[in-house]
Amino acid sequence: MGPHDEHSDTEENDNELTPQTVTKYQAAGEVANKALAAVIEAAVDGARVLDLCTLGDAKIIELTKASFTKDKKMQKGIAFPTCVSPASVVCHLSPLVSDPEADIKIKTGDLVRVELGAHFDGFIAQVAHTFVVGASKDAPVTGRKADVIQAAYAAAEAAIRLIKPGNTNWEVTDTIGKITHEFECTPVEGMTTHQILRNVLDGPKQVILNPSEQHRKEFPDATFAEGEAYSIDILVSTGEGKSRSLDTRTTVYKRNADQTYQLKMKTSRAVFSQIVKDHGTMAFTLRALEDEKKGRMGILECTTHGLVTPYPVLHEKDGVDLAHFMFTVLLMPNGPLKISSFPFDQDVIKSDHAVKKQELVDLLAQPVRAAKKKAAKK
Repeated sequence: MGPHDEHSDTEENDNELTPQTVTKYQAAGEVANKALAAVIEAAVDGARVLDLCTLGDAKIIELTKASFTKDKKMQKGIAFPTCVSPASVVCHLSPLVSDPEADIKIKTGDLVRVELGAHFDGFIAQVAHTFVVGASKDAPVTGRKADVIQAAYAAAEAAIRLIKPGNTNWEVTDTIGKITHEFECTPVEGMTTHQILRNVLDGPKQVILNPSEQHRKEFPDATFAEGEAYSIDILVSTGEGKSRSLDTRTTVYKRNADQTYQLKMKTSRAVFSQIVKDHGTMAFTLRALEDEKKGRMGILECTTHGLVTPYPVLHEKDGVDLAHFMFTVLLMPNGPLKISSFPFDQDVIKSDHAVKKQELVDLLAQPVRAAKKKAAKK
């Protein structure tokens, strides 16, 4: 058991959806939404990926500092650093200043994916959105880019309707596969939607996308329950859905709270100490460390001995289009409460395909939450 594990002693109480914890979740969702909106607004022709990542992280820090100001001891800030992934990069691109990827610029017509996360007191909200640079109602997205965006969005909308008490993770997995097939697209193999707990980005219950035969044998069954929280995470490809890591540097990591090891190198110990102090068990980018060069050196020993988990930059084949949507939902008594998302503008996405299977049409027509019989008194 490592230090800074606030959730470990009173996990059951920490993870109960009380008015206080829901307020913190919703505040984190509001920060994540605003930070995402700022990145998307700045994602114009010629913008650098590095600058967009830096902007998103700075916005999260600025906004979280401005809330819950009376509680001086509260941990708050970035739960997952801003990643901006264009072209055939699937996810987790958040380059260092010294990386060649720092000079990547997005241009009009590029399909871009942005993901990030914020937290207050360990209560996490994550969000991801996909858009085409320069697209508008007058210049809508068409062709395969539109297909993959629509497929991923429809899959995410199906997931929020299926992740409810009593349903199982495999129902969600299979339905996402059916929906993306309607658009002649494929979920990215092995990607997972995670239950989230206080200070835990990857909780025990998960939903896997496009599982291999091996995944189906080994991936644990899960049944959803009221009072849980999930980051619904959907990645879809126009290709085979096979992602791989190339030679792009991994820059995003998170600490494994249940792993201990006596680091040998002084640099590694200093880096790990800063990770524990500044980031707890949240994901972070090496850019956030005090000394980038020492950070690059020290993280290696931490990774080798399992003290941190890397989030490698994943790639698909060149020419493949990809879409990513993610939002956090709380399984409340009257249905899922979505606390993070970016508005989806259907007027800008014009796919040649649509969901036609009746069972899927009926599912997507269902309300996400049951209508309230009367307004709740505050």
